[in-house]
Amino acid sequence: MPAPNLIIRIQNYNRVSLGAILGAAPKNLLQKFNLITWVSTDEEPIELGHERTLLVYSFMLPHTTEVANELKSIKHRYPFCETVCGGAQPTSAPKVTLELGFDYVLAGEGEVFFSEFLEKWLENAFEKGIHHAPKAKVNLDLFPGFSTITEYLPPIEISRGCRCGCMFCGVPRLNAATVRHRSLDAITSIVKEYFKLKPGRKRIKFLAPNAFAYGSFSGKPDLNALYDLLETLKRAGVPEINLGSFPSEVRPDYVTREVMELVTPYLSNKTIVMGVQSGSNKMLAKMNRGHTVAQAINAISLVREFGFLPHIDFIVGNPDETQEEQIELVDFMEQMINEFDIKVHMHTFTPLPSTPWENKLQSPIDESVKKRIRTLQAAGKLDGWWENHIGYFRTNQETK
Repeated sequence: MPAPNLIIRIQNYNRVSLGAILGAAPKNLLQKFNLITWVSTDEEPIELGHERTLLVYSFMLPHTTEVANELKSIKHRYPFCETVCGGAQPTSAPKVTLELGFDYVLAGEGEVFFSEFLEKWLENAFEKGIHHAPKAKVNLDLFPGFSTITEYLPPIEISRGCRCGCMFCGVPRLNAATVRHRSLDAITSIVKEYFKLKPGRKRIKFLAPNAFAYGSFSGKPDLNALYDLLETLKRAGVPEINLGSFPSEVRPDYVTREVMELVTPYLSNKTIVMGVQSGSNKMLAKMNRGHTVAQAINAISLVREFGFLPHIDFIVGNPDETQEEQIELVDFMEQMINEFDIKVHMHTFTPLPSTPWENKLQSPIDESVKKRIRTLQAAGKLDGWWENHIGYFRTNQETK
């Protein structure tokens, strides 16, 4: 009897998540399948039409419509093909995802759960429907976080989870308000493997919800842990350490003079990406951000003082946001541009599933505010897909 087909649907947006679960899967388990990668716009694998075929998806909210359309077509043309999905959107909104037509929805961290699913699927012992992985139980040290199957070496995940509880963010809920840090030995092992696979590689990036919180469980920076991380990377021979830039942004309350004095000699990135989100203490309190405008200004000032470009995230259109608050936001952004020559990364509020604000409505953006944001964008002082976020919001509401 031929081996079952395991088709991995790879897109640019899911190489990280798919790499994590495939890298965690035991080799002897994957060898039980005829493993096929279906990349981006490549032709459909003929195995989709075979019996005993499993097609794997991972996706986020913005890609839901695209995935749904493709899934509908596949289900119509290949009735024997079974489908399973995981990732950010299936984890945050499993019921909505199941309604798209998937046979199996795996909600939660997939490093252990995906392999358990494959074992049971081989035995025809896994019921169709929604299945939840235990929250925040994965030990990051046990898994590499990447797989050569996806042909991508992603930023190394050094921390997972957050306790801050921002109203627009689902990370604390999805990780049971816990924080986990990958050990220095495990990080070093991944770095060495990267250099083995790509000997000419120079730059190593990192993945963390708050880069300057590495090693900390106290709500403030752990300078010793940060020092040990950077020294370890230096001793491992990393020529260019990228920390504090995407996708390892920082929070304003973790940007202190002591932190900047520590990290600056090690970093090759010239930009620090920081989430400030609002220039209003009232709105920051509504968001449950846990920092003030004064702390944000101090952090921006320090980033600039130590020779980095501050690339600052802001959100407009928050729930119950008034015209005056939106004007206050743009006034603050322009003030920071004038005083510290920051670059703004603009977002429009989107009610994401599994967030405290998931059922809140996006506030209309005042036309004069839109005009001022577009002016900053045209001047090269602002970037981001903020106008597209309005489209995401409409699509999200229409499909609820």
